[in-house]
Amino acid sequence: MIRIAAERGRAVRPDIKLGICGEHGGDPASIDFCEEIGLDYVSCSAYRTPIARLAAAQAALSRKAR
Repeated sequence: MIRIAAERGRAVRPDIKLGICGEHGGDPASIDFCEEIGLDYVSCSAYRTPIARLAAAQAALSRKAR
């Protein structure tokens, strides 16, 4: 559903900024998915920030390697 929403939103407004927040924003698997579909940001609670930053860096690097 997130992928569909992002695609449809960008079809109407290509410059839209999209992201997620909450517990999903700090989950490494969710961060990888967000990188895959091209979301602009994730937001999470402070205690999840270190793992979220690491997961975001890993997702960006693995995407470049593909």
